[in-house]
Amino acid sequence: MKLLLLISVAVACVAASFVWREPWIGGVGLVIAFVAMFTDRDDVKLDDEKGSYETTKSVRNMRHKNR
Repeated sequence: MKLLLLISVAVACVAASFVWREPWIGGVGLVIAFVAMFTDRDDVKLDDEKGSYETTKSVRNMRHKNR
């Protein structure tokens, strides 16, 4: 939700810089977009965190035995 808000503000700033012909407003919008890009926390869960019965190490061991 925060990412969508930051991107919306960034787009509004860049659009405002074209309307009012002030390049610094567009620069602020690009800085906000840069901050939004690096503050997005969409972490990928590991197998251990998903609550599966098999840990990552046990899966690796089983695959190694088959080779």
